[in-house]
Amino acid sequence: MSEIKDFLTQAENFKMRGELRKAIKVYQKALEENPQNVSVMCNLGELYYMLGDMDDAVKYYEKVVELKPTFSMALYKLGISYFRSTKFSKAIELFQKIIKNEPDLYMAYYWMGLSYYHTGRIRKSLKAYQNLQKRSKNSTLGFYQMAIAYKTLGKYKEAIECLEKILEEDPNVVSVNYHLGLSYLGISNIEKAMEYFRKVLKLDPEHRGAKEMLNQLVNDQEMLYTFGIEAPKDSDDTETLTANYYIGEAYKGFALIDKAFKHFKEQLKKK
Repeated sequence: MSEIKDFLTQAENFKMRGELRKAIKVYQKALEENPQNVSVMCNLGELYYMLGDMDDAVKYYEKVVELKPTFSMALYKLGISYFRSTKFSKAIELFQKIIKNEPDLYMAYYWMGLSYYHTGRIRKSLKAYQNLQKRSKNSTLGFYQMAIAYKTLGKYKEAIECLEKILEEDPNVVSVNYHLGLSYLGISNIEKAMEYFRKVLKLDPEHRGAKEMLNQLVNDQEMLYTFGIEAPKDSDDTETLTANYYIGEAYKGFALIDKAFKHFKEQLKKK
């Protein structure tokens, strides 16, 4: 027994110094001495996870769960390891099991939502994030993932609402400001979209996505002025916003450029 303790102490020292491979070797020796030691298996799973070796992480966490089927922390870490291994269906199945036994473990909803998202089941993903939010009402993580799901579903107003709640706590989150720009673009509010993309570039001058979107929108506005249609304002009617939407789509892929020109020419005749 004292030999196992010596192994654990030695392994922990290696771990604290960041020498993870050496720690693994010591834990494996400890496991040879006591093959049923759940604590050692958990440590091995964690170390392999930290090294990005998901196959071995899964192997050891599965052994723990086999010995202790209700060990919720091992189940949780196994679920995350499945997710990191892109075994999304297995991850979903496991997180459902965890939630059934511990419905208030809100981070299980987060990982389940991510797993659903990566399998293209966006509505189920959104439902998982909504359940997360019910159990952790001020979770910025929940609001953020809900926003991404809403945006993917084309529900831009709902996405904006979630993202703006995050900015109430911290107005300088780059990714939140960027997705707000994209969401405002989704409802054809070009002025707001440009405002948020500019803010992103103030926070992160090298942000490639914001640069590309802002350059595209600036070009779009130049195009609008060329054809005599003013840039949109909050008071603009649906027709003007639609015009801006078409030109934005035209610049995205050029597939609609003829349609955009035709639309603007028709607008000019009305002026």
